[in-house]
Amino acid sequence: MDAADDLVAVVANLRKEHQNEPWPERLNVLEVAGVDLVSLDTRLEGCTYTWVANGGALHERGMGTVRLVLGQLEKVLPELTGDDSPHIWHRLHRMAHLIVAHHTPPAETAS
Repeated sequence: MDAADDLVAVVANLRKEHQNEPWPERLNVLEVAGVDLVSLDTRLEGCTYTWVANGGALHERGMGTVRLVLGQLEKVLPELTGDDSPHIWHRLHRMAHLIVAHHTPPAETAS
């Protein structure tokens, strides 16, 4: 297993941890720093799934979404209170950061 595989495994484990944690109902309507947190979670989930499934590769549109989410998380994190389940958002920030920092563009397919 090389370093890229290890990194994909780390993100996959963080994703699994996130999926297995009960979702606090109050987060369904929470907006912090102008960011709808459910939408942020949903967008990152889709991109993370694809990135992991592709062994650390994601198309440019997906990477744009991850970069956007990462920026939103960086605005949100300082504004969270203890009631906002900050550990959830820190975990998502770590996932997004790892994806952006270690992204491999997908191989071009012949048409």
